[in-house]
Amino acid sequence: MSEPFGEPGYDTGQRTERAKTVVVERLAPPAQRYARALSGLFKRGRATQLPALRLVRPAVPLESAEIERYARVCGFIPEHGMPLTYPHLLAFPLHLQLLTDPAFPWPALGLVHLANSVRLRRPLAAGDVLRVEVECGALLQHDKGQAFVLHSRLYRRGEAVWDGDSVYLKRGIPARGTALAPLELDRDTLARHARWQLPAQLGRDYARVSGDYNPIHLTALSAKAFGFPRAIAHGMWSLARAAAALQPPKPLAEASLAAEFKLPMLLPGEASLWSAAPSLVEREFEARDKAGEKPHLRGRFQWVLQ
Repeated sequence: MSEPFGEPGYDTGQRTERAKTVVVERLAPPAQRYARALSGLFKRGRATQLPALRLVRPAVPLESAEIERYARVCGFIPEHGMPLTYPHLLAFPLHLQLLTDPAFPWPALGLVHLANSVRLRRPLAAGDVLRVEVECGALLQHDKGQAFVLHSRLYRRGEAVWDGDSVYLKRGIPARGTALAPLELDRDTLARHARWQLPAQLGRDYARVSGDYNPIHLTALSAKAFGFPRAIAHGMWSLARAAAALQPPKPLAEASLAAEFKLPMLLPGEASLWSAAPSLVEREFEARDKAGEKPHLRGRFQWVLQ
């Protein structure tokens, strides 16, 4: 495959311990997964060491009905083909299983999603059957605590077709590892591209298509229990919505999308998308507040069209 993009991943170090592979034949329902996460709220932090564990779903189909539901919630149109961010949903149940494993040192609820990068290596379509692998990556330093990477890798008939790296933060503990490098762009070049109305039920709508039922996204009452004045939009929804707004109306052959999550988007609310085009196949962007001043999301999107 040609290599038009730099690697978007955030991992800056290699794990030295060989990962144990665990095949997950059947996923627990979302209610059971989040009950496990809630039960781990009072887990005592141990030494800063991530489990050497690789979780695998060996044969996951891309189902057209599920893709269409996701596309409607996130703003993708049929001309886009497979939404670039949709494969993250195949890996997310394994993320939660790994974060709630007894060997994982911190509670899953309360972790902060700092950043995400995805890379499409080959075109994907409904009907494809993929192998999904998730494992921990590097520890990263952050001024508010310990950051770390979760890798997601998708394969079709043994060929790598899609990668995702998610960066999470555990606040308030001493950090080690390599410093997390910020994503740099020139904010002054960005122009308003769109306005978004964020309805109160947006978090629940995205939860139903993604399986991410984190309480901070569902209702004002459940969000207040975790320190938010009301529910907030999922970071992966905001990233998907930006990609949908910026992608030309053609399917992707290859693509790279990297973003940092900044201030939360409160629901209901309003946000604005700002962007600039360094080239014909690249967009730098920010999702900002209604006034266009404070950033919710900052990223860069590059693509090759089919």
